Amino acid sequence: MLTFHAMTRGILFGLTLSLMIGPAFFSLIQTSITRGFRSGTHLAMGISLSDIAMVFIAWFGLSALFETSKAQNILSVVGGSVLIGFGIYTALLRHKTTSEKKLKEVAYPDVTKYRFRYMAKGFVFNIANPSIWIYWLIPISVATSVYSKKFEQMIFLISILITCLTCDILKCAIAHTLKRFMTDRVLTIINRIVGIILILFGVYLIATLFINPPTILENLQNK
Repeated sequence: MLTFHAMTRGILFGLTLSLMIGPAFFSLIQTSITRGFRSGTHLAMGISLSDIAMVFIAWFGLSALFETSKAQNILSVVGGSVLIGFGIYTALLRHKTTSEKKLKEVAYPDVTKYRFRYMAKGFVFNIANPSIWIYWLIPISVATSVYSKKFEQMIFLISILITCLTCDILKCAIAHTLKRFMTDRVLTIINRIVGIILILFGVYLIATLFINPPTILENLQNK
């Protein structure tokens, strides 16, 4: 009974995380529309791998390394710089429809390279967002406080991870279906918009160093 409880609660947590709108979300939609469903799923897999890495870090108590103001500042600078760089690159992309014949002429040995590129992009996009780090501290805390058995804790966390990946793949499928209704000009505009959004996210992350608002972790510690 507790195993079913852990699974259902994990699914609910996963749905909550999937509804969060951040740089990874916009990149997932943009990639699926402009580059196709397969590229979008590779990006989603990279995001999922970063989630697994963060769960692993939090599970073994290593998250304390990222709770200091210095570590959060480093994350903000690195993450902000990465997002600005990807944002500029995306904003400058001009979409040009590739014919089916040219797609078949693409050298297949390069497929693995492009697959890895999108997975790495998804990994970096997600792991560079400090708010995702903070989010994962919550289900880890719930898992250890609500469930006494390690097996149930694992079921809870695995349910979250699977739900997040499933929802991301679903987003890719929905976004890809919209591509048939779009012209090269519209797709180029989408690149511009997503690029600007990524740049704004990056600028915001770096700006928090100067604005210095109280972090969620500090608020939790003060309660």
